[in-house]
Amino acid sequence: MINFTLRCEKGHEFEAWFGSSAEYDRQLAAGLITCAVCDNTSITKALMAPNLGVKGNKKTDIAPPSSQHRKNEIAAPPLNQQEVVEKTAELIAQMRALKKQVESSFDNVGNAFAETARRIHYGDEEDRGIYGNASKEDVEDLMDEGITVFPLPELPKDH
Repeated sequence: MINFTLRCEKGHEFEAWFGSSAEYDRQLAAGLITCAVCDNTSITKALMAPNLGVKGNKKTDIAPPSSQHRKNEIAAPPLNQQEVVEKTAELIAQMRALKKQVESSFDNVGNAFAETARRIHYGDEEDRGIYGNASKEDVEDLMDEGITVFPLPELPKDH
């Protein structure tokens, strides 16, 4: 990924990430790059300092890449590597707690999930929380019928 500092004709500067310099050129020619401040499409590269690699024993900041900024998009503050590790661990812990709550409070209907969800939705079975297994096609069909489903996340093993 390449991070360019860009400038619109009104002087606003912003950063954008691209897969390559050629990808930047392609998006620019197609009018896909707009100013993050004013939506102007007359964009040029601003003067940039080279991004030199750091030694392996130095801490680096990692900013999430985005191919281009969009109107009304709020950029997340950059996180360093340790913050990314901590936030990831926190998110996984929250997902584990959610999964545990579902498994302890809802009925496991196994492979009969789609059929049971339909019976509950249409009033043929008591209203209750369920979980189980369903194919991607079954989930899409349920959603097309207006039946709300939420997949449980696949999580790494807890150490």
